[in-house]
Amino acid sequence: MRKRSAPRRHPANKKKPVALDGAPIQLSIEGLSHEGRGIARHNGKTLFVAGALPGEEVEARITKTHRRFDEAQCINVIQASEDRAEPICEHYGVCGGCDLQHLTHSRQIEEKQRIVLDQLERLGKIQPETTESPLRSPSSKYRRSARLGVNQLQRDNSVVVGFRRRASNKLTRIDRCPVLNDTLNQTIQLLQNALDQAGQVRDITHAEISMGDQEGALTLRIKKRPSDALLDAISLAANQLHLRLYLDDGQITQAYTDAADLHYRLPDQDIKLSFEPGDFLQVNAGVNEQMISRALEWLQPTPDDRILDLFSGIGNFTLPLALNAGEVVGVEGSDTMVQRAATNAEANGLTNCAFYRANLSNDLRHHRWFNQGFNKIVLDPPRTGALEAIKQLEHYQADQILYVSCNPSALARDAAELVAMGYRFSRFCVMDMFPQTSHVESLALFEKPEK
Repeated sequence: MRKRSAPRRHPANKKKPVALDGAPIQLSIEGLSHEGRGIARHNGKTLFVAGALPGEEVEARITKTHRRFDEAQCINVIQASEDRAEPICEHYGVCGGCDLQHLTHSRQIEEKQRIVLDQLERLGKIQPETTESPLRSPSSKYRRSARLGVNQLQRDNSVVVGFRRRASNKLTRIDRCPVLNDTLNQTIQLLQNALDQAGQVRDITHAEISMGDQEGALTLRIKKRPSDALLDAISLAANQLHLRLYLDDGQITQAYTDAADLHYRLPDQDIKLSFEPGDFLQVNAGVNEQMISRALEWLQPTPDDRILDLFSGIGNFTLPLALNAGEVVGVEGSDTMVQRAATNAEANGLTNCAFYRANLSNDLRHHRWFNQGFNKIVLDPPRTGALEAIKQLEHYQADQILYVSCNPSALARDAAELVAMGYRFSRFCVMDMFPQTSHVESLALFEKPEK
């Protein structure tokens, strides 16, 4: 008789977390999670407590239960940590942008370093030989780009310009954000005032602001073109802040009048990098400059080096490396970015750079550049990491691989792969790219042992 297979569980039938609103419980907070929440134990389970810090005694209310852990919200601090700080923003706790303002800024980067090292140990079973000093940032006014949501309420046609609320798709109105630079903050008020007076603006879904050293771009994402009267008003006000207005209809992004001269300089290397609205841009200019300098310090490029820069973007690493290397090859997944980087190299008089497009999650062996030799490699992947690319790099037997990480768990996985390939995890540091948030970026250097 034929055996019947067990019924397949439909994904929709999976047990979902249960939302609760029970009585407060008293907890001792033992640590801080990679999401910036306090860690406690309750009824034999791990409990993640938003708004709580290590060493604190708090009252909290459980908000969701899961099979292996629960979630809670701190509602009262009984015994505060000496590292507890007064939030610098009136919207903190409602706005979803920042989640660590209740922790002193100096302690934030220390906790982030501990969290990444813990992930490396737990997930990758590895530790760096040397942990160097973090790359630090001011605690406020560090962002040079932002994305603002725009919504017009049905009930009264009022307009909300701001950021998403914590754990919600709804917007909260923001008049001023302390982590944005002054121009971005003035732009929030500019946009709010213009849209308040415009009547129907439901065809505008959000606005993106990106600042170069001299000019910036204010890009409106639209479903249908707004009236010229509204666009003229926004454009005129934006020009006073050295911003040029752009429109993005989902197919093409165009300047409303004159295009902006969008660029930033890396002063230590005397390099100018131009970009366009929508290009990936490191939001923290000061930390980006430090990051480039430390990368050059670690890699020490010379005319004998052929360097491969994967996920090269507009050339943020490629061009500084090319100043002293023999040749640098940048690879990116977008034709637009490849062209942008090539244009930047030409504008800086660098003739020893070449740029190619490739999907770095796919098989790379058929690409012409892949069969060239490289003795140093830079990886600056997205949050998903670079595992597929790393598996294909072994044949180079590169002397050094520099990994720029924006996700500790992906770094732990990929670092373990590199160590398994025979590399030493020689140097490591964290970067304070996003103060007041739990987001952490890192630099990790892997080197072949000397023979």
